Amino acid sequence: MWLRPRASDGADSITNYVNPEKELNAGLWSLFTGATLFLVLRLYCKITRRHGLWYDDYILVLAWSMLLLTDAMISHQYATGYVPTNGSKWDDRMHILINISSCTNVLGQTWSKTAFGVTLLKLTNRYQQWIIWFCIITMNLWMVVKVVFQWAKLCDEKSYDVSYRLDFCIDKTFRSDFKEAGNIYNIIMDFVFAFFPWWITWKIDMRKSEKIGLCVAMSLGVIVAVVAAIRVAWKDEGNKRDPYYYQRNGISNVWYSSEVAGTILVQCIPVLRPFLREVQRSFTSKRLASEGGTDHERSWAWTVSRKQDSTISSYPHMDLKALEGTGGTNGLNFGFNETKISSNSGLELETIQELGGEEKGGVTRGRSVRTVTSKRSEHFF
Repeated sequence: MWLRPRASDGADSITNYVNPEKELNAGLWSLFTGATLFLVLRLYCKITRRHGLWYDDYILVLAWSMLLLTDAMISHQYATGYVPTNGSKWDDRMHILINISSCTNVLGQTWSKTAFGVTLLKLTNRYQQWIIWFCIITMNLWMVVKVVFQWAKLCDEKSYDVSYRLDFCIDKTFRSDFKEAGNIYNIIMDFVFAFFPWWITWKIDMRKSEKIGLCVAMSLGVIVAVVAAIRVAWKDEGNKRDPYYYQRNGISNVWYSSEVAGTILVQCIPVLRPFLREVQRSFTSKRLASEGGTDHERSWAWTVSRKQDSTISSYPHMDLKALEGTGGTNGLNFGFNETKISSNSGLELETIQELGGEEKGGVTRGRSVRTVTSKRSEHFF
């Protein structure tokens, strides 16, 4: 998976290699920090707004834990002799660490994409769900086989005939081709999943600008796919044994980490939109109060619901606990007027409009009436 031929296989003992440890750690942990920040905000928004966590959130946390393990082990490798000095060679400990970090990276790649597939399952009809399930199952099966192959011996390679490897061998070229095919398949899955939001929403009756904005927000995984495709093309150029051999390996490690971190990050951005709207409203509230005017702004949020009709009136100063048992807690009104547009599949898109209200004590207090198509509405974002 990595650009890491074994150091004992034809290595030049007198080569002085460039050690990219500082640059590597800067890249790995910057990506990890960004992914962690966005994931924490995603979970915070869902918990505090009483949407609750779903399976996709738990899978995303699992992918994040794999990213943490991968980055920690790679940093440890470079700090404890990954780049040979004075003709030194890797010991069994280093080979085991490399295998483990390769496996955790594969798990992180697959599970981060699986999380988005599970998210899409809440929004699609039965026919579309079959396609998503096929993608999820095949990705995870490929992951399992790649992990097993990582620990297999290579036929006719004496350096791989060691005790910590599984007691069977595979052809070296076949293993390399299988891993590359898995990377390409993951890229294809990114594009497939990015297509689904457009497929789901294109026939919904809503403004074109809002439709495009929503689809773009949910299709940011295309960016990750493009980055991964560039990485695969760059890897195909090979990595010759010169003083910059391990520096290029370090760059490869950052590329692989960016795929997992990027997949986590882009799934959190759409969820944070209501949170950012609240931040924006807090900054503009004083201006609206001083002008005494009415401000109309619109936003949107995904919902999935069962078909029953009810109407709920709510006020921005009302305790949300008062709405428990009525279905209103899942909707989360914050002085908004929400209009839902439904499709035949049960998917709903809430167009949220902020309303000015009567001014009392120098503060504009808004009132909203919310028409709900179901007694229980599960919010996607």
